[in-house]
Amino acid sequence: MISAGSAFERKPSLYKNKDEEDLRDMFLLFLETRYENTSGHGEAFNRKGKTDILLKYAPDGSNIFVAECKVWTGEIGLGAAIDQLLSYLTHRDSKTALMMFVRNKNFNPVLITAETAIKNHPNFLSFTPKTSTSSYGCMFSLPGNEMSKIQLEVMLFHFLD
Repeated sequence: MISAGSAFERKPSLYKNKDEEDLRDMFLLFLETRYENTSGHGEAFNRKGKTDILLKYAPDGSNIFVAECKVWTGEIGLGAAIDQLLSYLTHRDSKTALMMFVRNKNFNPVLITAETAIKNHPNFLSFTPKTSTSSYGCMFSLPGNEMSKIQLEVMLFHFLD
């Protein structure tokens, strides 16, 4: 997902004037064609709500990947997006992501703000090794089930209009 998003960043015609749903569909298309025996769904119900991206293993219907997509609105918006995604997850959801589409002209201050917001989230446990300069691997506990740990990748993509 990170490499796909980085490639999209270099091709403004793919993201210019696109809303959150259009951007989500680009990533969903990428996921659907990448893996065999899977089915990808946009706005799919999982636990307490509809998540933006849900990739399922076709033979048994188990979740492979759950993601929420948001346009960056700041630290409070990021915290709310993490809360929203965590409410959609179960202890069986091992691969999860929050994909933030950043329209701000200056991207580096957003990265600093995002890291602070992640660390300050009440369910945050730790960071995992970085895989990208604009992505944060994290461990979170599930609300109401602190013993369940979820790996969450917070990915920020600079889609400047």
